[in-house]
Amino acid sequence: MTDAWFTPEASRTFAFLSLLAITAAFEPLAKQGRGRAIVMAIFGACIALGAVMLAAAGMAVIAGQPAHVIRALVLSGIVVTIPFVAAFKEMQRVYREAEVRKTVAADL
Repeated sequence: MTDAWFTPEASRTFAFLSLLAITAAFEPLAKQGRGRAIVMAIFGACIALGAVMLAAAGMAVIAGQPAHVIRALVLSGIVVTIPFVAAFKEMQRVYREAEVRKTVAADL
């Protein structure tokens, strides 16, 4: 077995990823149809972060890392990726609806 990538104490810092929940503050912008590029880029970056963590977890399993390393990466990857994928799809829908509202308003 190789040396652990990080200590059990350091793995607890992954809990700070919960601060990504602040991205929910972008919903009012989305409902107004504003800031599409930045909002979608941020959500895409969060999805990429989660995917990288899951890939790192797979590499940790292959490398024979201790359980605290694997658990921290898997759980963090899942907790970040799944909600952001769902939110990404929801934001796409919200922006489409905002676009339709703008089109209808322009036609009046």
